[in-house]
Amino acid sequence: MADLDVDRIAAAALAVADERGPSAFTMRAVAEALGVTPMALYHHVADKSALVGLVVEAVIEERPLPPPTGDWREDIWQLARWMRAITTAHPAVARLRRAHQVWTPSMLPMTEHWFNLWRQSGLDLDDALLAGATTSMAILGLVEEEQLFREMVHPSDGAFAWAPNARLAFQRKTDPDAEFELVVRSLVDGIHTRLTGTTDGRAALPPAPPRSSRSS
Repeated sequence: MADLDVDRIAAAALAVADERGPSAFTMRAVAEALGVTPMALYHHVADKSALVGLVVEAVIEERPLPPPTGDWREDIWQLARWMRAITTAHPAVARLRRAHQVWTPSMLPMTEHWFNLWRQSGLDLDDALLAGATTSMAILGLVEEEQLFREMVHPSDGAFAWAPNARLAFQRKTDPDAEFELVVRSLVDGIHTRLTGTTDGRAALPPAPPRSSRSS
């Protein structure tokens, strides 16, 4: 028990989450993986939420953040790709974090970085915050849907008798990485264009509706 420390606990807990999923992630399961009693674990970790926090930090530390390029669009894309990579590598951890509403020391700085990149886009403060919030939710939702689709039991072939387009959609060969990049870059460019009302020299788009109607 003397060599039980936070790093060892985090590594064991991450392995439990990866192998057994969120429903089987318990203090007892992690204690068993470490070869100790649950009470021994509680000497180092206050509760399950704190254990989830350790796991979240371990996942973040696994993969360094991408270095800045100086181009706000490219930096947003690289950060989105980083978020997808860590979520795809450890899908159970993202679900545990949401379930336990965990905020760790590394998470708010990343959130701040995301909004700082949108501030660099030339949007005013309110629009930069709007763009940052909506793109973050959309991208994280896309990543989650990708994972759910991978785990989904697809309809039987007979179910597509009257849905030829759906059949093609389910059967087509895909490049998930390329499709993710297409969506993220289109989302970033489209929201920035919509909020500025311009298309970089081409015909201007109608301006976004007044802020009071955006929340309706």
